[in-house]
Amino acid sequence: MKKNISAITILLIFTYCQNTTIDSGSLSGIINENDEKTTIIKKLAQAYQDGNFDLARKYFTDDGVHYFNNIEYSTEEIIEGYNFHSVLYDDLKHIDPIITTMYYNSGEIYTNHWSDWSGKSKITGDVQKNTFHCWWQWEGDKIISTKCYLDPTELMEEIALYQQKMSESK
Repeated sequence: MKKNISAITILLIFTYCQNTTIDSGSLSGIINENDEKTTIIKKLAQAYQDGNFDLARKYFTDDGVHYFNNIEYSTEEIIEGYNFHSVLYDDLKHIDPIITTMYYNSGEIYTNHWSDWSGKSKITGDVQKNTFHCWWQWEGDKIISTKCYLDPTELMEEIALYQQKMSESK
């Protein structure tokens, strides 16, 4: 009886695999959660949470094009911008991040990073929360472009509070 069950199971698996087609379209490909590029983005995410995004210089091209929502920044500007978050907030966190790298049949490679975010305002002590999505575009072993989308309302309010505090202290 056990041999019959094993034989039927193997036959079902073989039949299922025969019915699976691999999409050869340019926007199809392979997604990977445990490759080197995904690991690098996890390291960069941790560096951001630790308040020092300078590690990005090791992986970003000098002439990279980076976007925060639809605003374009240079590599240096985006690194400075992310480092500025640690001036505004304590306890930066990416909550339950999902980070995977997509190897498209077209040859393009992107690492996607979805997460909730939180940070404690250094001015008010309030904890702010947001959801974001970022992608990181690779060329070889370097990141040539990034794009992050999130609602910037609370961040802009926090920057305004910081600027007000700085002008009052002069």
